[in-house]
Amino acid sequence: MIKCIVCDLDGTLIRFNDTIEEKTYLLLKECMNKGIEFIIATGRDINMVIDVLDAYDLDCDLILNNGAQYCNRQQTFNEIYPMDNDAFIKVATILNDYGYLLAIHTNQGKYSFVDKETFWNYHYTLLTKANPHMELPKKTFTTREGYLRDLHYAQNAQEMVDKGIKVLKIDARHKDVYSIQGVREQLNINHLDMSSSFEDNIEITSDTSNKGLLLEKIILKKGYQKDEVAVFGDGENDAPMLKSFPYSFAPQNASKHAINAATYHLSLTCEDGAVYEGLKMLKDMKLI
Repeated sequence: MIKCIVCDLDGTLIRFNDTIEEKTYLLLKECMNKGIEFIIATGRDINMVIDVLDAYDLDCDLILNNGAQYCNRQQTFNEIYPMDNDAFIKVATILNDYGYLLAIHTNQGKYSFVDKETFWNYHYTLLTKANPHMELPKKTFTTREGYLRDLHYAQNAQEMVDKGIKVLKIDARHKDVYSIQGVREQLNINHLDMSSSFEDNIEITSDTSNKGLLLEKIILKKGYQKDEVAVFGDGENDAPMLKSFPYSFAPQNASKHAINAATYHLSLTCEDGAVYEGLKMLKDMKLI
């Protein structure tokens, strides 16, 4: 029987506008009311997750920053797996010199090497790159209030290290893919893990943890067996946990990494209720 359901957010559980498809939410709540534990496993940090938790009254454990952090909603416990300081300085310096917009997630909020106005303007340019006149959805990632929440300025990586700030993840994005060709070859730095297939959008964490490694530690602590855990994810950063659990599911339009790692490739996308489809399969197998 399934005792725990673990879901990635973007592209898996929540839709483009940060909402959960209704029948998915109702079935998920039904499972939780039966005593099945629910855990979110996402690349987001706590400030980018809290709006979803509030909107759906979810009080659950959280695997954040691609497995660099494990906490609960109230953060009464908070385990972190930060980057090696020297590795952080090296990679942040290279990326900053190439003109990347760096969102540096830490144990003390989100940091940038540019001021808030410059940070938001660059972010907005990236969001509207395909269509400069598009109307952005009202969600945490696309609103000024949401994306600048708990944002701090640092002059450079060395300043952050000197202040004792622990870096959990770097989101590095660039608006000109042609000017950064070959940069990935310079980022083969010891103690770091890269999650991205594209040089203009790179996620970087410590190589000591990822979603899969952290989830295995969590279920061991909670006393679950692997076949008592159902896992849902769509991205490259979900592959380590998808391949480690027999009941793992990838949405129809998931990345190749996720599809190849998952046991089940679903017929629906997150927009149509991929998690609902997977939960229904488990229900039909009399596992929930």
